[in-house]
Amino acid sequence: MITTVRILIVDDDPAAIEALEHALAGLGELCCATGGAQALALMADDPVDLVLLDANMPDLDGFATCHSIKQEYPDIPVIFVTAFGDEVHEVRALKAGAVDFVHKPIKPPVVRARVGVHLRLNALNAELRALSGRDALTGIANRRALDNQLVLEWRRAARQRQPLGLLMIDIDHFKRYNDYYGHVRGDDCLRQVAQVLAAMANRAGDLVARYGGEEFAVLLAGSNLEGAGTLAGKICAAVRALAIPHVHSAVAPYVTVSIGVASGVPAIDPTRQGANATSQSAANAAPVLQRVQVLLARADRALYAAKAAGRDRVCVEAPATAVES
Repeated sequence: MITTVRILIVDDDPAAIEALEHALAGLGELCCATGGAQALALMADDPVDLVLLDANMPDLDGFATCHSIKQEYPDIPVIFVTAFGDEVHEVRALKAGAVDFVHKPIKPPVVRARVGVHLRLNALNAELRALSGRDALTGIANRRALDNQLVLEWRRAARQRQPLGLLMIDIDHFKRYNDYYGHVRGDDCLRQVAQVLAAMANRAGDLVARYGGEEFAVLLAGSNLEGAGTLAGKICAAVRALAIPHVHSAVAPYVTVSIGVASGVPAIDPTRQGANATSQSAANAAPVLQRVQVLLARADRALYAAKAAGRDRVCVEAPATAVES
């Protein structure tokens, strides 16, 4: 599948935007913002692959905007395009996280060439990130990729006041399966279950990951308890339909799974409201991940309840109207 790259031009001068649009025509989808705050709002709703950024803007200057972008979206390259030509501003831009610095008035062939180079580098880096976030055995996402995506979706759900659903899934009595059938068959069982999960949780924003051992997690952006619970029931049925023999299971003569379901809308911290909300909320991924642990713990408690109730079933955690963000 071929995807079109998306380039964001941020400048308060319409003539400068027009010049860049002409220079970059055909390189990808071009979108524009006339200020830093508008650019950050646009990126929150729709991702981009590269940002061209003016330094001198009235509402939020380019340096503050770049700093916020790199905190919230560290992998997106930012190129400054500005009339500032001195070393002090160029160094300041690079320290803010920019990958390049272009002087105005622009030379269209040079700008086009530089943007092309950074788009290619970004694509290669994206491939490396995808490989580093993939579980070698099953081919789905690994725990590292899940943690990263949880932070991104948590922030997005908090901004958009949307629910975030999570399924924790465990293959029932998998140790007995491995002990009886051997690790080669055990690995094949893990791959088959992973394929079922990936086939069923396939919306944009869904993420299926191997959490560890025989445990999986499914992140469901925009899913409330009812929707996440419905999908969990379908997953249970689909795994049963595989009819993978498991003679030593205490549940059924074939492989089954237990699933815990949790969902909630991340609550907005009132201390983060206002003009600096984006940069403050992006200050560090670690605190956000700590708050995400609340959702993980709720799904894990529901999974434990499903096991205690006899396995091969779905247990939905008590609903929460909001979870701390």
